[in-house]
Order: sequence, then C-alpha cells, then structure tokens
Amino acid sequence: MEWRNLPTDLVENILSRIPAMTLARFRSTSKQWSAILKSTSFAKMHAAKAPKREDESLNIMLIDSNVFQVRISLGAPYVKVADNPFYLKDPLSNSSQVGVLNVFHCNGLLLCTTKDKRLVVWNPCSGETTWIKPRVIYRESDYYALGYTYDSKSCSKQYKILRVDRHKDVPPNNEYEIYDFTSNTWRILGVATDWFLALYRRGISVKGNTFWIATQAWSPHNNFLLSFDFSAEMFQSLSLPRPFPYSILALSVVREEQLCLLSLTNKELQVCVTTSTGSWSQLLVLDLTFQYEISSSQFSKGMSFLADKQSKVVRCLNSDNVLSTVQENKDIQVNRLGRGKRESITHDNFESSSVLLNYAPSLTQTQQDYTRKRKSPST
Repeated sequence: MEWRNLPTDLVENILSRIPAMTLARFRSTSKQWSAILKSTSFAKMHAAKAPKREDESLNIMLIDSNVFQVRISLGAPYVKVADNPFYLKDPLSNSSQVGVLNVFHCNGLLLCTTKDKRLVVWNPCSGETTWIKPRVIYRESDYYALGYTYDSKSCSKQYKILRVDRHKDVPPNNEYEIYDFTSNTWRILGVATDWFLALYRRGISVKGNTFWIATQAWSPHNNFLLSFDFSAEMFQSLSLPRPFPYSILALSVVREEQLCLLSLTNKELQVCVTTSTGSWSQLLVLDLTFQYEISSSQFSKGMSFLADKQSKVVRCLNSDNVLSTVQENKDIQVNRLGRGKRESITHDNFESSSVLLNYAPSLTQTQQDYTRKRKSPST
C-alpha cells in the first residue's frame, strides 16, 4: 500500500514518532504531509510521542549574526557545529538572509531581533516565521522575552512577547509592554523604576516565564533574581543562593525545567539550580586554582553557558566567540569560532551577540488555527 492511500490518522501516528528535525525535511513530500505538519493538533501529538535522546543534547549557537545547530555529546564530550546556519529568509527580499542581532529561546521558538531593527518569532525546525510590527519603534537597547500562558479551554499554550524599553535615565525608567498573539496587538503594562538590567544580562525562559539577574536602582545596588510571570503579566523579585560570595556571570536552564546559575571566584566555578520548592541546590563545583589565568579570561560579562551534572561539564561561550569546555580535573578545552575576537559589549556599543542555548526542536506554532500569520513590516 502506498503512503497516499494510508488513513490520515495512521500517517499522523507514524509521523508523530519521528524527531522534529528529521520530520521538518518531509514538508515537501506531499500536500497531505505538509498539511499535517502545519496543524496544531499534530504538533501536540508530536510533542507527546516524539523520541528524545538522553545521551546527546541539541543546542543552538548565535555567532556572527547567524544561528547554527550544535550537537553536544554528554558521555564523551565533543562539540559539533553544523556547517551551514539555519536560514532566516527576509520576506522583503527574494534572496536575502536576515542578520540576527540577538536570540531568545522558548519551547522550540526563537525570538530574534535583527540587525535592521525588526522583531521575528522563528521556528527553525519548521521554517515558519511571524514578524511583529512595533507599536512605535524598536531600539537595539530594548529587552525582549518570549513566554506563554496555558489555556485550559483549548489545552494549548498562548504566546506573548515582553518588551522593556530601556532608558539611560537615573533613576531607571523601564517602560514595559506586552504583545499578545491572540489579538496581534501591543499593550502598555507599566513602568519599573526600582531596578535596572545591565545590557549584557541575558534572560532565560523556564516553563513559560522569564528570569534575569537584575540590579537594585538604589544603593547598595545589590543583584537579585528578577522574573516576569506571563500569566499575571507582572515582575517578581526572587532571592539568590545565600550566602553568595561569588561574582554572578550568567543564567541558563537544565532540561527546560530548572533555572541554572553560574558564578565564579578566583578559586572555583559554581553552578546552582532551583529545586521544586523554589530553593537553590548546588549542581557542581569545579576547582580552577591550577588554571585560573586561563579561566579568568574565558568567563566574562555577556557570556552564555550550558552545564551537565552527570558528566560535570560546563561549556561557556563568551562575546569573543571563544567556546570553553571545563571538566572536573581536566584542562580547559578552548575552541575559537566564527570571526574570532571582536569589540566588547558595552552600554553604548552593542553589536551582534554570541549565544549558546539549549534548544528543544518542535513543531510549535505561535499562532493557533483561529489566527492568521502577519506579513513582515517594512522598516
């Protein structure tokens, strides 16, 4: 029996057991398959049934304005960067690829700011994009985050975008607004004046909400954990591990479920994760005494990282495109990627970031069946 003669429900059941990155290549096989892969109901089925490899993690890396797929083996550590980047096509041009300035990952979707000051939600796996028109204007210094709430009636995730308009005023004057995909509109929510986010601080999505390391606007300017709840549409202040005599460098996420914090002294690197009760637990500690001169230059502001407790490995990508692999009782492995050393990120000079992120390929769609895709706005 040929594929086109099989019942649709049987085809869906078979396809739902194929990994998302492999499945994405089947979109052009037939009109029937293309329609299945674009349906919201199939995306839910695939999320529940698709196999997941525990011995290998799939990640993405933003280098030199391009997004690459990266495979990392946890058993015998190695890093393999794809030869060609994901292609983010410019809808305003038949042949141009869009340069990416920064990227934020949430549930298989990438929220990207582009070098020509546009905003797009992109699923690299399916190739689908949703270009978001600004309420007024986008700025390079804005902070963006993608999150979701869960709608019990439709049993689906409803996606939203948070934009924080970062001003250089003292005290801070952080106006923030939300974009709702169900209405395709922006809404101003309020102004925050009691904290600020350094430009190099990167937000991380955990279970639909976003977290940053923020700094108090008033003396003594302590750091704290700032979160944004997309259901309540409000910010919350949370505590960091105590006592905490470390320099806080970056946030990450473990298996899409636990917030992860990397910190450093001149003797050791520490990684902590949140527990189910909201407290902090030490994930791993690595002794850097014998290699401090190397490590201090690799771990810097604006870096991103991944950590694995079982193999006790930490991988860090800094703003100079240097990927460092730190493993217990072993020398640091250093790989220079992309075009190499560049100017540092400062508050007044912000160019394309270098980012290393966990990535969960999926067929997730930002807009459900009752909404339509927006066309890209002109700049």
